[in-house]
Amino acid sequence: MINITEKQKCCGCAACTGVCPKNCIEMKEDTEGFLYPSVDKDKCIDCGACERVCPILNHKNKVPYKQKGYIVQHKNPTVLRESTAGGAFTAIAKYTLNRGGVVFGVELTDDLIAHHVYIETESELSRFRNSKYVQSCVGGYT
Repeated sequence: MINITEKQKCCGCAACTGVCPKNCIEMKEDTEGFLYPSVDKDKCIDCGACERVCPILNHKNKVPYKQKGYIVQHKNPTVLRESTAGGAFTAIAKYTLNRGGVVFGVELTDDLIAHHVYIETESELSRFRNSKYVQSCVGGYT
């Protein structure tokens, strides 16, 4: 069973919540507004799935590789003005949508909760523009 005793040892990814076969892990907000897993010990069957999926408990050493960098700037001045990172996300997302794919991103609700959603049309791309410097809710949101 996952047990977070030190907050710096949890990234809030909610992988433990998603993998739990008994749905006994819930992401709960602390006093500062960050989400951390909380386990219903009565429902938990100690299968260990939550601990096996945790990227913090199962840290993997990085393998160095040669990196490349690219500079991207969208040609549409409106998209460029409304975007961060030069509008690269919009260009890549349009490419994906035009080939029948879907695009996942983060949008803010009216009460400023960042959550993950998917879109299927170019007209919905504006939902993902601008940076959100807050923890996002993976799955449902409160």
